[in-house]
Amino acid sequence: MPSAFELAEAPAGRPVARVLLDSALPQLDHLFDYAIPAELAERLRVGQRVRVPFRSRDRKSFGYVVEFAERSDFGGELAHIADLVGEVPVLSPEVWRLARAVADRAGGSAGDILRLAIPTRQVRVEKQHLAAAGGEAAGDAPAGDTAGGDPPAGETAGGDPPAGEPAADSAAEGEIAASLIEGARLALTASHGPERLHTGEWVGGWAAQLARLALEVFARGRSAILITPDYRDLDQLRDALAALGHEEVVRVDSRQSNAERYAGFLRALDPEPRIVLGNRSAVYAPAHELGAIIMWDDGDPVLAEPLSPYVHARDAALVRAEQTGAGLFFASHARSEEVQRLVELGYVRAQQNPPRRSRIVHADASISPDAFAGRVPEFAARTIREGLRSGPVLVQVATPGYAPVAVCGECGDLARCLKCAGPIGFRTVGRASCRWCGEYASDWRCGTCDGRRLEERGMGSGRTVVQFERQFQGARVILSDGEHPRERVDGRPALVVATRGAEPLAAGGYRAVVLLDAERLLSLETLRAGEDCLRWWENAAALTAPDGLCLMASGGGPVVQAFVTGRTEEWLRGELRDRQALRYPPAVRVASVSGGPDEVERALSGLRGIDGVDHLGPTPVPAGGPNRTPPGIVRAIVRFDYGRGAEVASRLRGALVADAAGSSARSKGRAPGRARPEALRLRFDDRGVFDS
Repeated sequence: MPSAFELAEAPAGRPVARVLLDSALPQLDHLFDYAIPAELAERLRVGQRVRVPFRSRDRKSFGYVVEFAERSDFGGELAHIADLVGEVPVLSPEVWRLARAVADRAGGSAGDILRLAIPTRQVRVEKQHLAAAGGEAAGDAPAGDTAGGDPPAGETAGGDPPAGEPAADSAAEGEIAASLIEGARLALTASHGPERLHTGEWVGGWAAQLARLALEVFARGRSAILITPDYRDLDQLRDALAALGHEEVVRVDSRQSNAERYAGFLRALDPEPRIVLGNRSAVYAPAHELGAIIMWDDGDPVLAEPLSPYVHARDAALVRAEQTGAGLFFASHARSEEVQRLVELGYVRAQQNPPRRSRIVHADASISPDAFAGRVPEFAARTIREGLRSGPVLVQVATPGYAPVAVCGECGDLARCLKCAGPIGFRTVGRASCRWCGEYASDWRCGTCDGRRLEERGMGSGRTVVQFERQFQGARVILSDGEHPRERVDGRPALVVATRGAEPLAAGGYRAVVLLDAERLLSLETLRAGEDCLRWWENAAALTAPDGLCLMASGGGPVVQAFVTGRTEEWLRGELRDRQALRYPPAVRVASVSGGPDEVERALSGLRGIDGVDHLGPTPVPAGGPNRTPPGIVRAIVRFDYGRGAEVASRLRGALVADAAGSSARSKGRAPGRARPEALRLRFDDRGVFDS
């Protein structure tokens, strides 16, 4: 089988190489022409990383060879490529087209996307991969490149994956896989409940179903990319695939070492089908003959990239599927508004058979949350006690820490951090700190009455554990939150207190799942409070044993009613109609434009005259806060129809490039490496743009 090097395009006598520089500067986000030196003419390929002179012959920059040309439009003498950085063509044409399209859609730079897609080079790993594949060993790494590292134990690059046998009951997955390979776009609402693998491990039923689907795609000679929000979901899929006989997956995981990730990346480059399993950046994996992109729980904000240009994995998947003809499969326990919109447009086809749901009841919607003598109403307490007789019980709470809110003990005003003005809470008993910057409130003083005494308000996960240890004496109480993560618990009786999204998987499922703090979660000052609550509650309810019970302890209103009755899709449709009337995402796209008043005004002026585009603001951005915003910054929110996305992104990107290119003169005298506080910043499709 030919190697990736042999399949990559060669110069074939063309003397010009077009190179994308590896630079974060927006004004350098285009191809530069370089002459191909004679000594590299036989070794150079599209996709290889090279070093090239830039601005002077002695100053070298890294870049990627994107294409070759017969001639250059540059009128002067072309500089020559200095040298190669490894023999492997790490940038495939498919990934380059994806990076360019995704960056253009988000008003960003393709180089920023490629830094997510291509891991840091590890010379020793690359040499071993080439040796295993029968290629030539890579040369020594030039100065400035990272070397070292071994491939993970038990992995050999370039080997053929074992052909896992699909489960006997996978006829439905086989039909879905065949339609995906033909380019189908599907949405599945997964059934509740865990599933036991023949190895004895327990996984969510969704994980077993998606693993079978990926294997059906793989059995048809096509690659599949499986994308999950976090490592716990990823581990369940890995266990399910291994139990079905396929352990040779390519992992794209933030917990991997550089060597492990680069070894997996090289295996994905091999010209043979693979199953790629990972988090949000896995959508950019160079999968050969891609058949399907399978995404679990796309509504989870973790799938939104926090680095520029802030592209959500779902949006990148939509672009890649459109470019390659691969199928798309969105699976979740609660559909996101974005997927709901695509379903209503007919772009994505939803399943017809209703999913199996756990038994869900409401304790008493008429009881206010302050009417309980303890942490939970008596009906919920009885449910917990009954569940503990035969197995584990899960209690979901809203926030981590001991007490999420601190107030002045004298006047009752909300306590604010003296450093950044963020809210103060108690992470542990008697230890107050800022929830934004982490500063301890040891010298806190009230700005209203000059008081110095702080009081606790609300109950976090830690305080709930303390109360439950008193209320349910003798019970084993387990805490699972961001600081005390638990991936799994056994089937013995235990009271598991977990924050939303941190619920561990229980062997056999929980005898009871109790959902607390519905009022607090629904009152979060975010446009997506209802949508997120449905997702949190459905994911928790899915952990219930088949004969168990999920109990909504309190709360009321349309969202709670939709969850309890199973009419979540009906609620999503109504919510989407409301957002269409108000021009809120995802009914329209949005872009956040921030910077100095003059910079923002210049950017907005370039959008005038485009139909279907309006903007809110600019309004001042409060100084400080979790992002440490400097004073004098303003922000405008641009709203635009999907059909105007390319034009809006192009014009705002042009304003960004003009602002960056002119920054040298405006920044004269500023310390090197320090960006102008008033510099223009863009962020497209930010899910929290309307949050308080």
